Amino acid sequence: MRALVAVLLLAAAALPSAAGASAKQGFAFGRTGGNIVPFTVSIENDGRVHVSGPVAVMRKKLTRIEVANLNRVVATNGFERLQPMNECPDALPDVAATFVRVGPLRVQVHGGCLARYQHVYNALARAVRLKL
Repeated sequence: MRALVAVLLLAAAALPSAAGASAKQGFAFGRTGGNIVPFTVSIENDGRVHVSGPVAVMRKKLTRIEVANLNRVVATNGFERLQPMNECPDALPDVAATFVRVGPLRVQVHGGCLARYQHVYNALARAVRLKL
């Protein structure tokens, strides 16, 4: 009986909650603001890649290992500790900012002063083989 209860509790825990079902998952990155057309590339948890805006990607599907490697890059660069909005001192006001979203956490950087962020952005761009 205890084993059955444990199995049922594990199964219930694996189901998304009503509140969490609409939460953002996967990754997204792109460009926003400034005097240039914005774009967004999103990568779903299952590896499917979607694009909006004036860019192309050479990869429309990533493997589970590639998605896991992206999660590793995010973790090793402490992405969750970055501030949501970052203004670099050398950034010109009319230059677009870039952003990365991992799950529900979105970080935007205007300029090139945040190396840990840039490592994550570059890993995402390489994974999908981004063509600007």
